[in-house]
Amino acid sequence: MTYAIIPQHLSIDAMRSSGYKDASYALAELIDNSIQAGEGTDRRVAVEVICIDKTGSQAGGRRRLDRVAVYDNASGMDRDTLRRALQFGVGTHRDPANQKGIGKFGMGLPNSSISQCRRVDVWTWQNGRTWHTHLDIDEVEAQTMQEVPEPTASTLPPEWLDLISTEIEDSGTLVVWSDLDLMRYKQSTALLRNAELIIGRIYRYFIDSGDATIRLAAYEAVGSLRNNHVDRFVRPTDPLMLMSGTAAPTPYDAEPAFEPFGDPQIIEIGYGGGRHPITVTASICKTETRILGGSSAIGQFAAKNVGISVVRARRELELNRSFEIPSEPRERWWGIEISFEPALDAVFGVTNNKQSATEFTKLSLEQDATAEGLSVAEYTRQLEDDHDPRLPIYELNRTIETLLKTMRAQIGRMREGERKEKGQRGGSTNTAEDIATRALRRRQEKLGQTGSSDNAENASPEERTDELTAEIEQEGVDPSVAREIAVDYVSRKIKFLFRHADFPGFSVFDVTSKAGVIIITINTKHPAHGHLFDLLRDADAQAVENPALQGLKLLLTAWARMEDEASGDQKVELEDIRGEWGRIARDFMREAEE
Repeated sequence: MTYAIIPQHLSIDAMRSSGYKDASYALAELIDNSIQAGEGTDRRVAVEVICIDKTGSQAGGRRRLDRVAVYDNASGMDRDTLRRALQFGVGTHRDPANQKGIGKFGMGLPNSSISQCRRVDVWTWQNGRTWHTHLDIDEVEAQTMQEVPEPTASTLPPEWLDLISTEIEDSGTLVVWSDLDLMRYKQSTALLRNAELIIGRIYRYFIDSGDATIRLAAYEAVGSLRNNHVDRFVRPTDPLMLMSGTAAPTPYDAEPAFEPFGDPQIIEIGYGGGRHPITVTASICKTETRILGGSSAIGQFAAKNVGISVVRARRELELNRSFEIPSEPRERWWGIEISFEPALDAVFGVTNNKQSATEFTKLSLEQDATAEGLSVAEYTRQLEDDHDPRLPIYELNRTIETLLKTMRAQIGRMREGERKEKGQRGGSTNTAEDIATRALRRRQEKLGQTGSSDNAENASPEERTDELTAEIEQEGVDPSVAREIAVDYVSRKIKFLFRHADFPGFSVFDVTSKAGVIIITINTKHPAHGHLFDLLRDADAQAVENPALQGLKLLLTAWARMEDEASGDQKVELEDIRGEWGRIARDFMREAEE
């Protein structure tokens, strides 16, 4: 009797639940092996993901995914390497000296395969010899397979040879999954459609540089025939939107939709006895892209790529969304990428399936220091004394938060001029500003000019236009556009102007006046901005104002006029009430966020 610590036939079932987010990520493990193996050749790596569907024998039977193969023209493996490749945790890159590229953990081939199927077959060839072996879950559970079968001399199966599009080189590997009991996708079209986006993003640098091509193909087996119904090469998917020749919608497949936001920043950290760089690259949407709005094709595409791209050795691990404001639709309009080499795997908490960096998340040095009952300086010294790997993550957080604050403010200003142009230049007289102005004029007919802003309307049009132009320009609106808006406001005697900006305090909004116009500034730091104002503003992409936004703005213009008409202690009291209401609203909305 043997007393294995982990009984093989029992543990294999648990090992199949290896935490892959999706079959696409399991396929990515095999593509990792192909690209890594291609570094030992003098040719571009050609990877092909090939699916075979079968139609049920019953009348009206649906086409079902039957087998999946991954082929490459890379260096292949010898007999011993093939056998080790199907062992868990025994890879050729376990030695730290070999940990320069994608591979490292020695789990990819067996781990990813059994997460999707009950049998995996591998053929590999080099130096004129082809070897084959396999893993079979049924055999392991029946205890007839105790170790990886010794590879046998073989040839590539003719059915797969017929489906591979590239010329078979003198070395390469073919991995075939069958009995796909854990595969969520039941048809090849669904699997490959999802895989195209994920694989295109993970390997964008390899595809963009020409170091690798990845073909997706699907065939339907009808007797001995194979009908091809999917056949295309993966294009890069760039969450920074800076590449050309990508999978983005036209015209942004050929030209970048975003532009660089400053130069890449390099943070050099000490770890493991050496100095290691972390590169932070940021991008922001072009103004013309932003004007198209979130409902446009590029807006919807950008929404699928929200987050911070975490890249290890040119391969993306994940899109980290911990820095995202979930209720903010404009998060799609910025991009940030952090990249590092495998030497920092422990710092970032890279998982063995290369799907995430568990230690990289949104942190606050100040909040964590307070939680420990220490000052920031004391807490930092404690981290340094403990050689805590979170130190560089805190530094990275500061860099990212600074970038995000600046980019979010710039993105927030981008459409203001364009929205005002739609309302005024398009000839609309039914915006909230127009409606509130008409109501105010009727009020003035009854009560007279009782507001503190009213006397300024008596200044010359030129003087008022200059003052208002300067005010609108503060939002980042182009000077020529700002001037046109100001001219329109003065000539049509519009009384209310909305702005969006950060300002201190708890108020949801602030009320001031300039050139006879009552200016209502929405506080972008208040939670109400993300919960309400931004959602309504993003919906307001058409010339006709969103009714919900219009109603909200009319409520605010009424309050603003009340403050404008108040004086002395009453005015101070109203300002205090507005601030206290904003503080309570902040607490209530934070509760909703939690």
